[in-house]
Amino acid sequence: MLKAEVLAPSRLGPAELQAWSQMVAATPHLQRAFFSHGFARACEMAHGLAHVGVLHESGTIRGFLPFQFRTPWHARLRLAERIGGELCDNAGLVAQSGFRIDPATLLRCCRLGGLFISHLPEEQEAFGLTAMAGRIGHHIDLSAGSAHYFAALAASRKSFVQDTERRLRRAARDYGPLVFTYVVRPERDAVLRLIEDKRQQYRRTGASDVFADPHRLRLIEALLDLPASDCELVLTTLAAGERVLARHLGLLHAGVLSYWFPVYDTEAQKVSPGRLLLWHTIQQADTHGIRLVDRGEGDSEAKRDFSTGTTRFGQAYFSAGTPRAGLARLWQAAEWRLGKMQANAR
Repeated sequence: MLKAEVLAPSRLGPAELQAWSQMVAATPHLQRAFFSHGFARACEMAHGLAHVGVLHESGTIRGFLPFQFRTPWHARLRLAERIGGELCDNAGLVAQSGFRIDPATLLRCCRLGGLFISHLPEEQEAFGLTAMAGRIGHHIDLSAGSAHYFAALAASRKSFVQDTERRLRRAARDYGPLVFTYVVRPERDAVLRLIEDKRQQYRRTGASDVFADPHRLRLIEALLDLPASDCELVLTTLAAGERVLARHLGLLHAGVLSYWFPVYDTEAQKVSPGRLLLWHTIQQADTHGIRLVDRGEGDSEAKRDFSTGTTRFGQAYFSAGTPRAGLARLWQAAEWRLGKMQANAR
């Protein structure tokens, strides 16, 4: 009989951590920092509302459901969301290959009334978690090496490669010699400066500021303090002379770089600094052990330019089918309506 023990991420023992690590390593779509124990631990450090449902059957660990509550009130309703909330680009169940469970059963095991998950990869259908709607996401496969990647790119998108090389030459001519840096576990001040620049970008473009919620900024700070090696912050920078053209803050797990928060110098837009930074990141991938760059959800031209493949991400609301679940669903529906009203008012 399947049972679940709900624990704070910090309370998992060696057996649980080993099982989690083995499940992630055995399943390609789980090999992202957002599915790591380190990410769940950082979420706990940020706000204390992160939990993990450890699924047991006949004395064997079958899977893990990382989740969090947005507020203490949501915890009372048992209305959960994906671990990391708006900062999580991949979410769902970590489980053994071949494991499958009905979502209502999963929620009842974890004593949840409802669970809202967006950024749910289509591969989660194998575990029984099926999304209601989907969007395309892109990735860059570098497992054969950066030289092989660029050779294939030149063969399939010759004009794009030539245009990028022209922009590289122009950037060097206009601003100075290009210097690329790649730093794992960067200094706190450098990360916080990037986040502040990202927030200025949100204000300038009218986009929603994901860091308006202080919990999310605390999650970034918790990641800086995280001792685990399965979820590492990476800061890349492209400078020219004294000028910083572009920066990117990402998460690294087992050779997979999740492309997370890029910022660039808007006055250098004519040379496409964001594109040039990604170009250099790919160029140096072998040196830094990067075998895949996950661009996350979204189907923009900038993501298609470098893409070698796609996946589909969806969103879903799962209910436990209990009386408390009905109340949680009503509350979730009210929050959705309020969110739409606020978005329309902007």
